[in-house]
Amino acid sequence: MPQIISTIEQLSKVVKINKSTPYAVFEPFIASATDIYLKRYLGAELILKLQEESVADAYKDVLDLVRKSLGPMALWIGNAELSVRVGDSGFTVEKKADSLLPASDTKIAKVEESLERRAFQYLDMVLEYLEQHAGDIDEWSESPYNAGYIRSAKEFQELGLVDIGYSRLAFENLRPLMGMVTERYVIEYIGEELNSALLQDMAEHTEDPQKKLISVIRKFVACKTAELYTSQTSKKNRTSGEYIEYKPIVRPAYEDPDETGNFFANQAKYYLGKIQEIVTSNAEALGIVPKNEAIEFNNEDRNLYHMMG
Repeated sequence: MPQIISTIEQLSKVVKINKSTPYAVFEPFIASATDIYLKRYLGAELILKLQEESVADAYKDVLDLVRKSLGPMALWIGNAELSVRVGDSGFTVEKKADSLLPASDTKIAKVEESLERRAFQYLDMVLEYLEQHAGDIDEWSESPYNAGYIRSAKEFQELGLVDIGYSRLAFENLRPLMGMVTERYVIEYIGEELNSALLQDMAEHTEDPQKKLISVIRKFVACKTAELYTSQTSKKNRTSGEYIEYKPIVRPAYEDPDETGNFFANQAKYYLGKIQEIVTSNAEALGIVPKNEAIEFNNEDRNLYHMMG
């Protein structure tokens, strides 16, 4: 079965390459990018549809977006290997040609960063398209990635209001924490029934208070996730020459001297209060009975035991 990008002409439309290079040079990396990333997000069934020789009309728009993600992704994965050859003599490189010079490490790093950014930003666009056309593409409707209050890096940044540089990789690193925050705080307070009702056909909720509650929940989940992540991993960038020790996933709003991410903690606390306010004020319309706050047994004014006699 052909790949999603099956010719050098198709590849040259989405990335800058020498069209005289044989397609076979890039094919292993196209296959790897498909297996490692695209199948994980889009599912094997949808990938098979996109690999068909004659793609149905309903899939042509998403195929175009997927190719724009897959091309840069394949070069990003294969960049290190494309610069060397492997043979009987081990790893070798071509001698300098009269008209060409090898790119510097700095330029290569910038190209890799550009390819990575383009690949995963287009992947976000693919997922966004699939969410908007879920009714037309059956293979997507059951995907685990078509779930949750925040479903893409773009939503995390624009609806959750936390800067992650629109990075799909950063978003995936944050996904487990988002799930935990939803379970630990949102579902614990609003209950499974209302949570399921809000998530079902989420885009169709156009009336208050459901629409307002979903908006606030998204901001809370993003800020609480950012609070937990930055409090564990936020460090000052330390450099050795041109090498940066790490790339921050969440970009702090300001430099916190204690490096605890307390800006996001304050925002999360605010939005949690807004969730409680909306639920309490609209309990009947939402069809729930709001839960009381848990008793704080560790409070110095409360005791677990009652002294007898």
